[in-house]
Amino acid sequence: MTPVNPSAPKGGCLRAAGGALSLGVIVLIVLAVIETVLVGAGGLLIAADPLEKADAVAVLSGGGNVRLEEGARLYEDGYAQYIILTETGATLSDGSAYNMVLKLELMDRGIPNGAILETEKHAQTTIEEAQALRKLLVEKNFKTCIIVTDPYHTFRTRQIFKTAFQNRDIRIIVRPARGHWYRATTWYLSSRGWKTTLLEYAKLLNFYLQLNND
Repeated sequence: MTPVNPSAPKGGCLRAAGGALSLGVIVLIVLAVIETVLVGAGGLLIAADPLEKADAVAVLSGGGNVRLEEGARLYEDGYAQYIILTETGATLSDGSAYNMVLKLELMDRGIPNGAILETEKHAQTTIEEAQALRKLLVEKNFKTCIIVTDPYHTFRTRQIFKTAFQNRDIRIIVRPARGHWYRATTWYLSSRGWKTTLLEYAKLLNFYLQLNND
């Protein structure tokens, strides 16, 4: 008759518990690595140059009111003497010029009409906005300009403006709009964040491909 080993079940349970614990640790490590990669991916898209006083602050088109709000705040805080709106030719459903609506919003905040400038060219892309702004800044003999845009758009904006303003004695300061929904630490928690991030990386890749083909 085979003797019964009372310690066998206990040892088996301990081994099972140890295996489950090891698996749990591995899962936590994998999740931590994935989170680190995702946070890094979001962080790479966000660029923020040191804030300092400039001749003007330019608000790039799009992005809702958060960009305009940031531009107005920088002007009111004394960081710039002028606010520049980039003209895209966009209109509202009632036919009103979108830039005129933005201009009226700035004036309602107490910003004088003479302090609000607009680019002439109807820009449809960030590259065209950079070109239009370069023309205006040269005409006004401005030497520094703060560029305001959405956080996820700042890195690509910096690269585009760096290319557009090379060989120009004009310094560009890129700043993300504060109070924006996009954050490096949380973008991956929503479908909107995934769509925005993947699209921005696609646009960034396209910019570099165009740059290398020129």
